[in-house]
Amino acid sequence: MIIKQYFGISKEEVENKNFNVWIGISLGNKYFSKENMREYILWALEHTREDILIVIADRIHRINLEVLDKYSENRAFKIAMRKGDEKEKEIREVISELSPKKQKSVNLVRWKDVITSKYHNYRLELLFEEFKKNKGFHDFVIQVVKENPKVTSKTLSENQLDKLAQYVLQEIPVFLNGVKYKDKTYELNIYPGAGLIDELIFGLQDGKLFPEITKKLKITNKIGILEGYVD
Repeated sequence: MIIKQYFGISKEEVENKNFNVWIGISLGNKYFSKENMREYILWALEHTREDILIVIADRIHRINLEVLDKYSENRAFKIAMRKGDEKEKEIREVISELSPKKQKSVNLVRWKDVITSKYHNYRLELLFEEFKKNKGFHDFVIQVVKENPKVTSKTLSENQLDKLAQYVLQEIPVFLNGVKYKDKTYELNIYPGAGLIDELIFGLQDGKLFPEITKKLKITNKIGILEGYVD
C-alpha cells in the first residue's frame, strides 16, 4: 500500500497499531474494485489495533443519484441499495478467501449500522442547522461538493448543490470522534483520495476551522485519515 498523506496521525502511530482501522466504500468510486478492496482489507488487518470495519455507504449514495442522474427519490434509493448489495457480495467473497481467524477480524456493515451512536443524530442535526444559518460553513461545504468531477462537469443550480451537500453533511458525523459500531470505536480511515473534505473534517475535529461549531460537537477521541493507494 502506498500512503500519500497522513491526516491527524503519524506514520509511527500507524505502524504501532494505535488505532482501529475502518474503510469507507463509496459506491460512486470505481477505485474500489474487488482486487483493490482485497489489498485494502489485507493492509488494514496488518495495521489495526483489534479488528477492522468496512462501511458500505449505500443509503447516502441515493443523493448523488437523485441530483446527478436525475432519478426520482424512490428509484434512487432502490438503485443505491441494489448497488450496496452487489458491493457487499463482492467484499464477502474477498473475506471468504481469508483464514478463519482473519475472517473473524473483519466487520462488514451498511450505512444504517454506523449512524446509531448516542451523539450521531445530535451532530447531524447540528451540522444541518449550521449549514442553513452559517454562511462560512455553508460555502465551505459547497466547495467540497464542487471538488467532485461529476459535479464540475454539470451546470447545477444552488438548490441542486445544496441537495448534494447533504451527502457531505451526513458523512461528517460518521468520521468525527471515530466510527462507532457495537462496543468499539474505529478511529483510522484509509481512502484512495484526499481533498477539502479532509480539511473540513479535521477543521471541525480540532476546532481550527469553525471553532464555534466544534465547541458544540462534543469531540473526545483522536482520529486519523490516510490517503492510500494499492499502487
